Amino acid sequence: MRDRFNKFLDSPRHIPLLAGFISGLYPFLFFYSNNYTSVNSWQHAGFFFICYVVTAMAAVGMAFVLFSTIEKLKPYKAHLLFVLPVMVMASMLSYAMFFTFKKKVLLALLIILVFLSLKLHKHYKRLLALIVFMALMPLFKVAVHIYEDVRPMRWAELPDDIVKAKFRHRPNIYMIQPDGYAGKSIMEKPPYSYTNDFYGWLENNGFKVYEDFRSNYPASLTSNASMFAMKHHYFDAVMFPAIEMPRARKVILDNSAVKIFKNNGYTTYFLAEDEYFQQNLSDGIYDYYNIKKTDIPLSTNGGKLEREVFGDLEFAVNEEISRPKFVFVEKVLPHHIHFDGTGIEAERKEYLEKTQEANNWLKKAIALIESKDKNAVIIILSDHGGWVGTKDITEFHTTDRQELIRSAFGNMAAIRWNGVTHDVYDLRLRSSVNVFRVLFSALSENTSYLEHLEKDESYNIHWGSFNNSVHKVIDANGKVVREKH
Repeated sequence: MRDRFNKFLDSPRHIPLLAGFISGLYPFLFFYSNNYTSVNSWQHAGFFFICYVVTAMAAVGMAFVLFSTIEKLKPYKAHLLFVLPVMVMASMLSYAMFFTFKKKVLLALLIILVFLSLKLHKHYKRLLALIVFMALMPLFKVAVHIYEDVRPMRWAELPDDIVKAKFRHRPNIYMIQPDGYAGKSIMEKPPYSYTNDFYGWLENNGFKVYEDFRSNYPASLTSNASMFAMKHHYFDAVMFPAIEMPRARKVILDNSAVKIFKNNGYTTYFLAEDEYFQQNLSDGIYDYYNIKKTDIPLSTNGGKLEREVFGDLEFAVNEEISRPKFVFVEKVLPHHIHFDGTGIEAERKEYLEKTQEANNWLKKAIALIESKDKNAVIIILSDHGGWVGTKDITEFHTTDRQELIRSAFGNMAAIRWNGVTHDVYDLRLRSSVNVFRVLFSALSENTSYLEHLEKDESYNIHWGSFNNSVHKVIDANGKVVREKH
């Protein structure tokens, strides 16, 4: 085998299509392994294979044909196959990593490759073999991701028969999720230092505002996956734990909570402001989506499709149907800070400005629901805190500054129960993971479901030098801790 491989490397026969395939394979695997959770559909796999591998083969193949037909270029075919595959690979990697071409870096690389090709052009196949070796690591990661995608999702299995809950009350239910809206006690202290009159407005309008509430995870996907599944996932105990955890989007779109609503005769609506939750084209069980799968571009990192979600909410509120409704509405306000380089104070001011914008929108949305549906239960529940005061996501697990932990996890929770008896059921409601279990207990008047409340603990990823690990950062009593899970 080794002799045959060496014979192949030393053969004078050129391999332009194989060179193109190899030059596109590594960036394809690199991109796919690092973005797997948002592109793990057959449509995405085919699309990006064409974008990377087929495009690279075409580029190298056409250039080789050109060099083969022009007499003055014929002597430099090996030089071409030394330089071009690496340049194609580097250009694709640049775009895969930064969504732009690093022109100065690529130009410097081109100059270096041209000079090296003068002496080493006959060895371009060995250079290609090196690229294949480099591709083994992302190939391994893709294999791990695929395994994580097909293995049983044990963490989402429920400990009781709540999926068979029978509601004694069936009001229309609207869950509005203002992204990154911090809780009252968090917002009044540093690093926010902001008195927000919206909480008082909610209380004056019949909402119960839950004090010292927290999300169980620090980002939209992980927080919502846990909330809709009514279970802790601990980032799913994977080899490479990440904020983009395996099948989070699948859980958000196809989950126990929505199944329980449908089992009780509800029509369900999923209204999102952009395609972020749906971008991997996961199938869901909601009856209505304001963003259709066919509208979602295959090349997107979220935010390419922006919907005026108030209009979609207006449609859901006004649609006259004989069945009760569950409507989930995502509003990307005030949103978390973005580490945009402007500094902590500048990002804080921008966040607070967007908080006021969110307040105005929420008041308008609540008024719309009230005007058509005076008996509806309305839940205002943000997915996590606003992250204000942090310099980057690695500060979400520090115990040196507890206010930064609470900034990331302290979220708003307010419910207008509108006549549904809740005092017996929501006494221990402290975190997002238990919201639906408490709601279903109240609607079915069954306290036995409360025997399986999840612990009000919050978890985050500790970013290590070589591997990430999952840590508990807030315990069930609300104390900031740092315990490896």
